[in-house]
Amino acid sequence: MKRRELFALLVVLIVLLGLPAILVGYQAARQRPTATGTKIINIVARSPEQGGFSPDRLMLRAGETVRLRISSPDVLHGLTIPGLGVNVDEIYPGKVVEVDVTPTQPGRYAFACTRWCSVDHWRMRGVIEVTGTAGAALPTEPPPLFQQLGIDLDAVPHAAHITPARPPSASKGAGLNVALPAEVSDPAQRLILSPVDAFQRLRDDPVNAGLSDDDVWSLVAWAWLKDVKPEALTRAETLYARDCAACHGPDGEGGGPAGVNLPGMAKMDPTMPKGPRDFTDAGTMLAASDALLQGKLLRGGMGTGMPEFGSLYTDEELWAMIAYLRTFLFKQ
Repeated sequence: MKRRELFALLVVLIVLLGLPAILVGYQAARQRPTATGTKIINIVARSPEQGGFSPDRLMLRAGETVRLRISSPDVLHGLTIPGLGVNVDEIYPGKVVEVDVTPTQPGRYAFACTRWCSVDHWRMRGVIEVTGTAGAALPTEPPPLFQQLGIDLDAVPHAAHITPARPPSASKGAGLNVALPAEVSDPAQRLILSPVDAFQRLRDDPVNAGLSDDDVWSLVAWAWLKDVKPEALTRAETLYARDCAACHGPDGEGGGPAGVNLPGMAKMDPTMPKGPRDFTDAGTMLAASDALLQGKLLRGGMGTGMPEFGSLYTDEELWAMIAYLRTFLFKQ
């Protein structure tokens, strides 16, 4: 055999045998312990069309500290792991961001991108599975309210039979000095009541006979916003800009660029409009109870393109978001 052929054979053997060894070594290095014993996990954040987070599923143990090394090869990304208190605002292309995480409780923790990285940004999510017995066991949570009430989230929504002629004003409603009935005034009871139902109850009450329809709608706006803290609305506004505006638009009218090609409710009923829900549509929004909106946020649209946010929001953030959605129709 000629020297040239021997050399070529040697090169092939090096490639066939050496490359797998290099890859194995690289993968081991990706999750190697540091000098202090902290395990490193490398996460690459790519636009959803290029695969999103890699890996998008992690297995950790309760009580174990790991160091996440997050990088991006394409555009600016962010990372939030709400259940573990992790928020990385900026992951610039070519840069590496490190953050230490120590989960204390077993469970499933969602993580997601927080930067508008593409029209499919909402698909960029992952899950961390935490096993082990560190700390106390997670308490068993009761079913969410929409499930307790048996609300069918897939039912075609009905439009309100009456809507306000102009945006109702919560401050005007407060100034009318009207005593609201308990089912409208009490925050817990009001969750199962739609605004149009509340309007009808107030309108039918002889005590309010001297009020105009505009006045009664202002009472409804006051009832829905009077117990919402300003800081909760501020937080919800930030979350809306991060998670919702791309599809529903910053003004809530459903005209965001990421929602243009989504099927929306037309997936369930061809007579319904395509695209994301218009939060300024009084007919549908005033006919929806807060409990129904809770279900939509917790579960997502199931085929409409609407993702679930139950794994990304705390309970307080969820209800704050629902209150914020009301401000597209109700003025403060």
